[in-house]
Amino acid sequence: MKDNILFCNVADYIYSQVVNNYHKKIPFDPPEKYPELSFVSQIDGENRIYPMVRELLQKLGLDKENFGTKDWNPFKEIIKAGDKVLIKPNLVTHYHHSGENGSLSTIVHGSVIRPIIDYVYKALQGGGSIVIADNPVEPADFGKIMEISKIEKMVNILKEYGYRNIKIIDLRPKIVREGKKNEFIEIQSSGDPLGYLTIDLSEDSLFAEFDSNPDISYYTLEDKTVNHLDPYTKKKSQTDNYHSQGRHQYIISKSVLDADVIINIAKLKTHCKSGVTLTLKNLIGIVSGKVCMPHHRPGSPPEGDSFPDYPPSYFIESRKIYKVLKEKIYLHKFPGVKLIAGLLHRNKPIEHGNWKGNDTIWRTILDINRIAVYADRNGVMRNTPQRRFFYLIDGIIGQEGNAPIGGTPKTCGVLIGGFNPIMVDTLACKIMGIDYRIIKTITEGTKIKKWPLLNKESEFLFPNNNLPNLDFKLPRGWK
Repeated sequence: MKDNILFCNVADYIYSQVVNNYHKKIPFDPPEKYPELSFVSQIDGENRIYPMVRELLQKLGLDKENFGTKDWNPFKEIIKAGDKVLIKPNLVTHYHHSGENGSLSTIVHGSVIRPIIDYVYKALQGGGSIVIADNPVEPADFGKIMEISKIEKMVNILKEYGYRNIKIIDLRPKIVREGKKNEFIEIQSSGDPLGYLTIDLSEDSLFAEFDSNPDISYYTLEDKTVNHLDPYTKKKSQTDNYHSQGRHQYIISKSVLDADVIINIAKLKTHCKSGVTLTLKNLIGIVSGKVCMPHHRPGSPPEGDSFPDYPPSYFIESRKIYKVLKEKIYLHKFPGVKLIAGLLHRNKPIEHGNWKGNDTIWRTILDINRIAVYADRNGVMRNTPQRRFFYLIDGIIGQEGNAPIGGTPKTCGVLIGGFNPIMVDTLACKIMGIDYRIIKTITEGTKIKKWPLLNKESEFLFPNNNLPNLDFKLPRGWK
């Protein structure tokens, strides 16, 4: 067993110009009988996603001496019999303004997860467990996420096939629904059956450099106590209860800490705040209660990073008018409302840290990744990795522009994988046509000394062949 698999610098990809959508027939059986999968009896000759995943595992050199035989076990270096394996797909939300195709560009699809389940199941040798889990945004409908991704129906059929100890968990402890007049209603959810644990990185957090400033404050849109429509507000936030003066706490799902192995399946997307949504950003979904995660700091530089400059006064006044109109019961009968909304959207300034000057979100992302790697089951940070990882990016359909949930779907036909998140994300940026040097989760991630995510001796070694350039459009604030 390679305990230092995190520091393996291998990353690779599979690219197809003809695969432009996900397979539709559940449970996404392989297209042929593979010698290593003797326990898989059903085949689906039209499935083109399954062999892409299999080929990627082969290209990564996993158990290469046994490939093509019944003994091929690609995950044998990271998964041993009896392990607890957590598959963490990006299931952020069910909704996209363009409908189901947009939603498919937002969340991971079951046809990408199915071959991973099969090879995990083989490595477990009949023991252990598989948990598929994520922490979507609080207003998301988990049932609709399952319906769009086909994950739940796939798992139910696999159980009928005889797969044991596999389950799906919505890790959210609460769900938020919007009521009348913009009121938010919190609904308690069953959440993580193992509960949650608060981990304090204190002076080792990447936010520690701000601790000398007693007036600093951290914002996230999940905090409903702050009027995020007022760009001049600098009031203390709920997030400050977790991050201030040497205290930097994150509430982590225990099912994550209880895992021996984490399979991190991200989406190929841009992101308004962090530039890209890839494997590093995907681990934000292990945190319970989004309010403990700083996303930006109020104000403009140098004291904050919510926006490059304060929004113009005319915009603030017009938004106040629109807010009043929106709260009126007969709003839909007012003919000018849609016009006002359209003008506001067209001339909307950069806000809420949605730009390349965001100096906050990358710290949150890297703090959480360090916790995922180095925190033991009791939440104690250790000096050696506490679990093993495999990283996969679902780029069959990606999302560009003002993503991660409001961008434009983009057919890409690519899968990217490896053992180190910085390596995998860097390769993904290259394929997206994005300069990875502007992505702080990557550039700053290479500099971490305590609880590192990359060996300082590591080099960015990628396939020698010419990489595809998918020419992703960046979010508006990153141009």
